[in-house]
Amino acid sequence: MANSEYEYVKREFEFDRRLPPSNWIVVRIDGCHFHRFSKLHAFEKPNDENALRLMDTCATAMLKKFPDIVFAYGVSDEYSFVFREETEFYHRRESKILSVCVSYFTSVYVMKWKKIFPNKELKEPPYFDARAVCYPNLKTIRDYLAWRQVDCHINNQYNTCFWMLVKSGKSEQEAQLSLKGTSSKDKNELLAQQFQMNYDEQLAIFRKGSSVYREKVIDCEDPIKRTRPILTVAHVDIIGSEFWQNHQHILREGKCRHEFMKQFDINHMLPPCNWVVVRINACQFNQFTTICSFDKPNDAVALSLMNECASLMMEQYPDIAFGYGFGSEYSFVFHEKTELYRRQESLILSSCSSYFTSLYMKKWKTFFPHNELMPPPRFEAEALCCPKLKILCEYLSWRQAECHTGNQYNTCFWMLVKSGRSEKEAHETLKGTLSKDKNELLFQQFQMNYNNEPAMFRKGSCVFRQKVHGSDNGVTIERWDVKVEHVDIGAGFWRKHPWILGE
Repeated sequence: MANSEYEYVKREFEFDRRLPPSNWIVVRIDGCHFHRFSKLHAFEKPNDENALRLMDTCATAMLKKFPDIVFAYGVSDEYSFVFREETEFYHRRESKILSVCVSYFTSVYVMKWKKIFPNKELKEPPYFDARAVCYPNLKTIRDYLAWRQVDCHINNQYNTCFWMLVKSGKSEQEAQLSLKGTSSKDKNELLAQQFQMNYDEQLAIFRKGSSVYREKVIDCEDPIKRTRPILTVAHVDIIGSEFWQNHQHILREGKCRHEFMKQFDINHMLPPCNWVVVRINACQFNQFTTICSFDKPNDAVALSLMNECASLMMEQYPDIAFGYGFGSEYSFVFHEKTELYRRQESLILSSCSSYFTSLYMKKWKTFFPHNELMPPPRFEAEALCCPKLKILCEYLSWRQAECHTGNQYNTCFWMLVKSGRSEKEAHETLKGTLSKDKNELLFQQFQMNYNNEPAMFRKGSCVFRQKVHGSDNGVTIERWDVKVEHVDIGAGFWRKHPWILGE
């Protein structure tokens, strides 16, 4: 920490919401604009088996990555992940859990796309939102999962009928009118009589969704015949008791009642008339940069990739007025009047984290054409609300002060390491040094003027919209282009760019 005068904004305005203890936590991830996404990528209707297999692959990766997830259930573009009730994952901080889960899920989705769809180009970045739901006991967890499977059946049966009618020549409006007010029995009869189709013979993955869990199997190579867990994807009934009786190591049996499940949803709304800052930060980035062989102390290409993602974030979210980033983090300032997701914190955080991750994955080969992207990166996100412009500006000044302090230290540290010192020796040399001391060290030992280092390293990156003038067939036009600059963001910057945070 820089311990600067601006650091009070963290203490006073950042949220640290903890999910209640002794509750099972469900993180439900849902595709954003997947109706358009599936149409753009020509998914089969009413179900695309490969698209569902890709979702299952992502869910399996989630259980491998996060051992506190004990069960997952997915249907269509949605997946629910059940964390054990005593989990201390990220100390039960809601924003961290949501953003990391949805980011990792998105990362795997993009990474595995070519394996599942070898002949389809990924035409736009997929992204997801997420919400956290807390359930106090095993009965309500069972009922939650039953509710999702009931929805799977209802929606799939309707969609099967709808698309069979459309494929038979009816318009979509005519198909909707034909199905209006029909019961489950009516739909089964329609499929049988008009299309000679037995709904119960459709693939179980379509009718029942996917359950992902650790199955206990006997290790035949073990002389003691101990059991070991194996990740399993099954398409089975989880409404009845049979599955749970046969898998008591996952959840215990409870009676079903699922119509009241929504009352447990946590819907934190961010306060109105406040500037909303979403800060996205990469997880375990030191390890990631080592594996990907990033230059130390700064990799200009990696930072340019972050800036590209930030620029595209502003195109996707018009309510973002400004972005500031350095290292592995980016802060996005949403206008005070934003009604994105009706200011529901979980959806704002998760969709931003997911979309940023998707962009990072999709743009990787553009910036690193010869580097394989392993492992999948993931980003966490948290929200901060600023009721006044002064506080918002001081938040951004704090982040830039952190950029300077961190980069100056890292520059000295890696110059010492590259000169032959061990990392421990470099840390000891820099312990207790002031900014002035570090500048002198760089100049005296390495003939380096810190102030001549690239501004992107020292000042970070500002992303904002600027009006530009052009012409179209001789007619002068104005448009707003996204611009990236590496400058001080003190009072002078805001006076020069009054439209960015104009009230």
